[in-house]
Amino acid sequence: MMNNTISQLLSALQETDSVLLFSHISPDGDTLGSTLALRLLLEEMGKRVELVLDGKAPENLRFLPGVEDYLEPKAAKCGDMAIAVDVSCEERLGEASALFGQSKKTVVIDHHRTNDGFGQINWIDGNAPATAVLIYRLFQEWKRPMTEQQAVCLYTALATDTGNFVYESVNAECFQMMAALMDAGLPLAECSRVLFREKRESFVRLLGVALPSLRVSENGKVAGMQMTMEQFRANQLNPVEVDGVINYAIDLVGVRMAYFAHETEKGNTKVSFRALSPYRIDHVAAEFSGGGHALAAGCTVSLPVKEAVALIEEKLLGACAMQKTE
Repeated sequence: MMNNTISQLLSALQETDSVLLFSHISPDGDTLGSTLALRLLLEEMGKRVELVLDGKAPENLRFLPGVEDYLEPKAAKCGDMAIAVDVSCEERLGEASALFGQSKKTVVIDHHRTNDGFGQINWIDGNAPATAVLIYRLFQEWKRPMTEQQAVCLYTALATDTGNFVYESVNAECFQMMAALMDAGLPLAECSRVLFREKRESFVRLLGVALPSLRVSENGKVAGMQMTMEQFRANQLNPVEVDGVINYAIDLVGVRMAYFAHETEKGNTKVSFRALSPYRIDHVAAEFSGGGHALAAGCTVSLPVKEAVALIEEKLLGACAMQKTE
C-alpha cells in the first residue's frame, strides 16, 4: 500500500513534463544504476529527461545503458522537476546543487538514514538495502513491465550497494526484486563478471602501490592504506581507479574497521571507510562532514594525507574501543 510520500511523488510526476535527474559526486553503482533505470521509466511515460552529474562515471560502470548521456551542471537547463537519486545530502550534488534548487519541484529519493531531506518531496527509506529498491517499487506501483536495459541498471545498483548480496542490509525484498530482473532478461553472468570479477590492469598496478602502505593497529581491529598524489603521478595512475582497494584492508582476519586515504590534486585527503557489524563507521565519517552507511562511508579531510591518516587512525581506534566488542 502506498504511503503519502510515494502518492505525492507519483502525482507530481504525472503533472510534470520535464525532469532533471541528479546523481551524486564520485558516483557509484547505486546512484548511476538507479538514476538510469528511473530515466528509462520516465521516458516511457513521455517525460523529457536529462541526467546531471558533477563528475564522471567510473570505467567499470560505463557499460550501463545511457551512462554517456550525463551532462555537466553548467550544460543542463532547469527542469520542471529535479530528482536527486541516492544523494545523501545536498553537498553530495557538488556543483549541481544550485541547479537542483532552481527547479519548481525538488525531490529526494534515497536510502541513507543520515539524509535530512533537502527536497520538497523526500522519499527516504533507511531500511532499503539500496536506492534501487525504491526505484523498483515505482515499477510495481505503475505496473510497468521491465525491459532488459532497465534490469541491467537496477541489478548494477542493487548488487554493488549490497556487496554482491553479502551485506547485512540484504533482505527478502532483494531476492524478490532479483526474480523480477531475471524475468526481464537480465544477463546475470555477464553483468556479474564485469562488476565483481574483471580487474583493469590500471587497478592492479594501483593496488601494487597501495598495499605496501598497509597498517594494522596493535589490537588488530583497525587497518588502512594510503596514497599520495606524488605516487599517483610517479606511477602514472589515476585516483578514479581506487574503488575496491579498501576491501583488502577490511577483509583481513580480525579487522573490524578499515580506511583507505588518498591525496587529491587540491591537497586534501579523500577517505573511504568500511566496518563489520556490530561496529559502525558512519559517525566517524560524520565527524569530518562526511556520510554514508553504518558499514560503508566516506569523507574528505582538509589535511595532507599523512596528517589526515594520523587523525583518522586516532578516531577509529577511539570508536573501536567505545563500540561493542566481540
